Amino acid sequence: MQTEHRIPSIAAAAAAAGVVLLFSTADAAAAQDGLAEKGRQISEVHCSRCHVVDPDNRMAGISSTPSFMILIKALDDWRDRFATFHARLPHPAHVRFEGDGPRPIDLPATTKEVVLKVEDIEAIVAYAEALANDMKE
Repeated sequence: MQTEHRIPSIAAAAAAAGVVLLFSTADAAAAQDGLAEKGRQISEVHCSRCHVVDPDNRMAGISSTPSFMILIKALDDWRDRFATFHARLPHPAHVRFEGDGPRPIDLPATTKEVVLKVEDIEAIVAYAEALANDMKE
């Protein structure tokens, strides 16, 4: 009969699992917020040369280039486009990754090269997700 006191009740186990889930969810949300902030910073440094990347700074970018907000609003596949932007024209002409070979000499010399880390793509996508969520509110 002493073993009955050592076995937690189903309610206690469920409550403990809920606490763990709550902390796990909070930790995941904080990590995602941090990743989105990193993506915002990367976007402001590199992407804002051509795109408006922040709704609070609509005067940046080039007028003929779509803003991040327009891309999100107008394109159903915007997540894929943000994740693969580096392979989509005109980006291959000036975006490369750390560890790639030197810039090919046949690329236009009129734009400053953007060198990213592979994990920067995830951060930029997280920032786009945050923008999309803000636009829903």
